Amino acid sequence: MAVPSCTDTWNEHYQTEDAYTATESLWELLEAREDLSNFRSIVAKAKFYRDETHPAYTVNGKDTVYYTFKDVLNANSPVTVWAPTNDALTAEEWQKFEEMAENNGYNLQQQFVGNHIALYRKTMAKSGKETLRLINSKFAVINYDEGTLQKAQVVEKNIGARNGLLHVLDSQNEFLFNLYEYIKFSGEVETFRNYLVQRDTVYFMESASIEGLPDENGNPTYVDSVYFQDNMLFNNQLYNPTGADAEDAWMNNIKMFHAQINTEDSAFVMVVPTDQAWQNATEMLKPLYNYVSTYPRMDKVNLTATKGETMDIFGARKTFATGKGYETVDSLQDVNINMDIISPLVFNVNLQPQVNGQIWTAEKFINGGYKDCEYLLTTVGDTIRDIYEMQDGVKTLVWSKNSLFEGEGVKETKEMSNGYAIITDKWNYARDYWMPNIDFDASVLTIYDKATSTRPLEYDINNTTAAEWIDKYGRCSQQRYLHVNASSTSTNPEVAFGLTGNKDMANGFNVGVTSGKYDIQIVMVPRWYETSYETPDTAGAALKNRVVCTLYYWDESLIGKSDLKYTKQIKLTSAPVEYSGEKVDTLTVFTDVEFPVSYKNLSKAYPVLHIKSDLKSADVSKNGYSRAFNIDRIILKSKQAE
Repeated sequence: MAVPSCTDTWNEHYQTEDAYTATESLWELLEAREDLSNFRSIVAKAKFYRDETHPAYTVNGKDTVYYTFKDVLNANSPVTVWAPTNDALTAEEWQKFEEMAENNGYNLQQQFVGNHIALYRKTMAKSGKETLRLINSKFAVINYDEGTLQKAQVVEKNIGARNGLLHVLDSQNEFLFNLYEYIKFSGEVETFRNYLVQRDTVYFMESASIEGLPDENGNPTYVDSVYFQDNMLFNNQLYNPTGADAEDAWMNNIKMFHAQINTEDSAFVMVVPTDQAWQNATEMLKPLYNYVSTYPRMDKVNLTATKGETMDIFGARKTFATGKGYETVDSLQDVNINMDIISPLVFNVNLQPQVNGQIWTAEKFINGGYKDCEYLLTTVGDTIRDIYEMQDGVKTLVWSKNSLFEGEGVKETKEMSNGYAIITDKWNYARDYWMPNIDFDASVLTIYDKATSTRPLEYDINNTTAAEWIDKYGRCSQQRYLHVNASSTSTNPEVAFGLTGNKDMANGFNVGVTSGKYDIQIVMVPRWYETSYETPDTAGAALKNRVVCTLYYWDESLIGKSDLKYTKQIKLTSAPVEYSGEKVDTLTVFTDVEFPVSYKNLSKAYPVLHIKSDLKSADVSKNGYSRAFNIDRIILKSKQAE
């Protein structure tokens, strides 16, 4: 909407007889109606805003004159007004809007005045229903047969003016926040609001603005300035370190909502944490993000350099810069904690799995439909599923996705103009989301280091040939595994893997190890899977393995050391691990390992797991062992308490 006049066609919009003969403006109609005096008073005081921070104005000499909605209703641009009578609101409600005119003009426009005005002439002389867009961008349904605007009854209709139509309501048109507006303006979730507002950015559109005369210094001025506002939470961003280390790109993407929660034509369900929920989640997540100022660079640099290199992230922890003119002072720990809290909150109803082919509406979904979904899909692409564990031999539900909408701490469900908000005092996401297992395939691509004599190869399993026994003796995750052998039959092969984390398919980066507690496991594959397809029932088919694992990781006490190679870091060595060689088997090599520092979301820093065959010649020649071994996966099983 703009104050200057716009064009229209009589046949399409001017559909009442009065429209051809009316000489009064909409404002003049309001002036003549004492039963609309309260609405008229608000309209006269309400400034017209182009966006949240820029009211429209003109310059009269040296004086700035702001446009009000009185000017809008006196202008030539045709609009339709649904004016509530004086009796439609209490004296206290009218007084609230009077006060907003003085100190909260934008929200007065959005929540009240703009909620009762639409562009063009909208006659009530029709049948059926129609959805129209009001000038505050909200959608409203007119029921022509019942004579209503949303829930408000039209008691007088089609009063013609030279610049539009006036209808009279017996109650105000109910205003609903969208999710963005609720967080920002309701005053009910202040911590979330502050986080959101810090990421608002207003952009000036020079190409769409009308330039006026230059000022006394020759700089351009604008008689009609156009702006638009965006919020970085709506899109995934990059964490851009500042200073000399910026080129290292040591941190991955920042996961945001990845959802335009301010759009009116969308259908979202959003979990909205209260201040209490945000604080509790922060305290719960904080131990997982124990960052230190300096890390060794592990992206093969330390394997070839004499002493290796460091990533000094201390300076970057001080400043979070993500766009032109935008900075906050979040620490690296805060950035990651807040990212965990906010990124899984939004669910696009249209993208949830269908049940019996039905397309979800927000109403059907929130009224129990989510219970029937196999899983829930967040707007950042994370899949939220029920979690089961074996307890006393029984598969038992230990966490339900439904708890996000009806679990402990959930206070209420509020309808929004673009969906529903689930207001909760507890951030109910399961450990499998905020501290997932790290599980990745062993392959030639995931090897970090190996002995010069080690000869790794990858083998595929032929599903057709092996169909009779792979279900009985175990499948590999991708029906492929890593064969680790040495060039000499008398040499024990050894290989090391960087524990970089799972591949995030939605965002293309690894999440990494936290400063939390894990069991570390390796999944080993029988030698007889390689070529013979003989089962262990065949004499001599199964060959045993024995390996020793060594875990290397960083600690703050190592900062300042000259040699940063992974073998010079903190070392934890396992007892010999025996493998029978009869089936695909998961072997635990370390229990309750608690890393002193966090690597999560760092792209070039991670622990290393070294695996070496631990055999003597007699083991191979007499006891049925093989120096070569096969590995399917490496698993770090999360042990963090809920």
